[in-house]
Amino acid sequence: MELAPASLETFVVSGAGVIVMDDGDGGNRLTPKLLDALINAVEDHVDNPEVRFILLRSRGAHFCHGMDLETYLANSDRKALEREVASYAALLLSLNDCPKTTLAVLEGSVKAGGVGLASACDIVIASEEVVFELSEAYWGLIPANVIPYLLTRRISPKRAAYLVQTAAAVKARDALTLGLIEEVHPKIEMERAVRRIGRRLSRVSPTATSQYKAFVADIQDSPMVERGKIAVRRLVQIASNPQIRDSIHAFSRGDAPDWFKSFKPARALTECGERGEA
Repeated sequence: MELAPASLETFVVSGAGVIVMDDGDGGNRLTPKLLDALINAVEDHVDNPEVRFILLRSRGAHFCHGMDLETYLANSDRKALEREVASYAALLLSLNDCPKTTLAVLEGSVKAGGVGLASACDIVIASEEVVFELSEAYWGLIPANVIPYLLTRRISPKRAAYLVQTAAAVKARDALTLGLIEEVHPKIEMERAVRRIGRRLSRVSPTATSQYKAFVADIQDSPMVERGKIAVRRLVQIASNPQIRDSIHAFSRGDAPDWFKSFKPARALTECGERGEA
């Protein structure tokens, strides 16, 4: 086990790069130290060739309640505030642009900036008791860093407006309907769900996710005709790779490609209770 600063635990198990925010009972407030630690943890897992996907979760009663308001109120330095907000924006971008699949596992409440953390991840699963809330309007603020990820990755502008303008508390099942998350499970089933997803991610080509994200970025602002041209060029480029051709041959013989890995983590990947308990 490796303990990072600012109540953050990171470890690698069976190809999963796990990041645990370890102050769930305190809401995992996004202090400058925690933001820096999260950014560094993501970068470390991206650089680690043993990591096939990144899993972000929390330990304790809540996932994340966003910005540390006490730090904000205690510091009137505009530049310090700008640095903290910019760090949060950088964290969301690192999750969004991560070349590896990012999986957020949510338990407890997810508020304000915590919604942004979840929205920036590729796959989000939640236990039934999870509640989402964009509460910034109560304080006269707006979730400016969160909205780009809500709109491009999750929900429509109309639904985003509802969440922001009413600060409504949205339960997990309703969040699934809205598109905020991919799966909802009873708390007791969360570990099994994570392991099921982990097995699938361990069989996907290590380059498939980065290729997919790069392709989506390239076609996003292009007209449909140009998207088709980009698709042809990219697919031919990928399919011409000798490793890809070898994998197709392996499938045709009934074999698995070299990148297929078994996923058998030796410890829990969801809530572990006390620090260090597997």
